[in-house]
Amino acid sequence: MEVTQEDYDAMKAKGIDEEAIPSVGKHVFRRRTRKINPRDAKIKLTFYIEGDLLQHFQKRANENKEYFERILNEELRRAMERDLIGERAKLDLAAERLVNDSAFIDAVSEKLKAA
Repeated sequence: MEVTQEDYDAMKAKGIDEEAIPSVGKHVFRRRTRKINPRDAKIKLTFYIEGDLLQHFQKRANENKEYFERILNEELRRAMERDLIGERAKLDLAAERLVNDSAFIDAVSEKLKAA
């Protein structure tokens, strides 16, 4: 970004604080990205939940003296992990089929010989 004297004067005339106006000249701005572990990120959601589910989890929160959100996070994590285990099992089954497929093994062998 380049700021000319005219740009500077125009911003100053608009009432922009002098400390907020970049000085005259060329400026390079870079976005800083911060890598955040998804598990550590907390995201606020607004959603509808069925009344009986809400009552169930509120009751659990009161009985266990734990926070409502923590219980929901634990249940959602369990569901996610079950899904991931299922995906892993599908991959393992596909890998087993390939390992036992002689045509596939022959094709890999030929590729390795050619390399």
